[in-house]
Amino acid sequence: MLLDLPVDPERGPGWRLAVQALEDGGCALTMLVSHTIADMQATNLAIADAVAGRHADHGLPAPSWRWSPVMLARDGVESLRALPGVWRALVALVRRSRNGSAGVSRPSSRARTSHDHFEPAADVPLVEVVMDAAACQQRASDLGVASNTLIVAFAARIAFRVGRVDASGRAKLVLPVSDRRSDDRRGNALRSITVMADPEACRKDPRGLQRDLKAALASLIRHGDDLSPLFPLIPYVPLWLVRRLEREALGAGLPVGCSLVGELPLDVNRPCGEALLLQLSILEHYTVPDLQRLGGVLFIGCYRLGERLCFTVSGYVPDGATTRAELAPLVRDALADMGLCGTVS
Repeated sequence: MLLDLPVDPERGPGWRLAVQALEDGGCALTMLVSHTIADMQATNLAIADAVAGRHADHGLPAPSWRWSPVMLARDGVESLRALPGVWRALVALVRRSRNGSAGVSRPSSRARTSHDHFEPAADVPLVEVVMDAAACQQRASDLGVASNTLIVAFAARIAFRVGRVDASGRAKLVLPVSDRRSDDRRGNALRSITVMADPEACRKDPRGLQRDLKAALASLIRHGDDLSPLFPLIPYVPLWLVRRLEREALGAGLPVGCSLVGELPLDVNRPCGEALLLQLSILEHYTVPDLQRLGGVLFIGCYRLGERLCFTVSGYVPDGATTRAELAPLVRDALADMGLCGTVS
């Protein structure tokens, strides 16, 4: 399987593409991209450019296995220029760790053992929801909010249904915000906001959630976020520290990822003719001990393709929803909570 093949953003390959012919004609395409190489928007733009035959030339040097003094000097200069950002990132990480150490209960404090390295990857269940975009917009209008607010409220209800809430019953929603500009060459042009949402209030009247989202976005514009300053550390983080850095970046507690990708270019769905099905999802290599330490994971992605609005819900809750059969009915319940109708598969 393609998902069993490694991707290496440093030495390559940073992405993989597989094609599987189908017995009744046509084919299935699967593309796996390291998030270090590109975020969702960058990936979609690259696919759309490829389908349309547009060649993007960013002036980057061609890859080469040969060592040369010029390459060494260029890389050395870039590393030196990055050092101030690295030091600032270290300071931000230390400050974040200190602020989060007091009064925080971790889901699991068991230390990583040498046996964890040999643990097989856990199967994190994934559920897809497809609904009519116009119906979602109408439901949002009926509630007096924007459609994006309704989607975030739906994410809060999923968090409630799977039990991924804090002691006060609130869901910690972490939303990436695109910072991509025209001719932007960054692989990840993202910042983030965090909103604490009351799932019950989201169900009854999500207008309060909309106010909180607007306030968080305004604060992001004025003051920036806590996650972006940590990005310069990525090239220097050893593999054994990746999960610790992930926890510090997302913050303490039980974060719920909620990514609103927006409307996709139609060419993304036309790699070799109009596709009958398009599914975008985030994949992480977790072991069961990883998930126990993190207290599980929950990620909701949403994107629009033409008249369809699509969600992918990826979640694992220890001693709770650990299979798709357990997760799917909880997603249906969350849809019903928000008065939404969709096909769950």
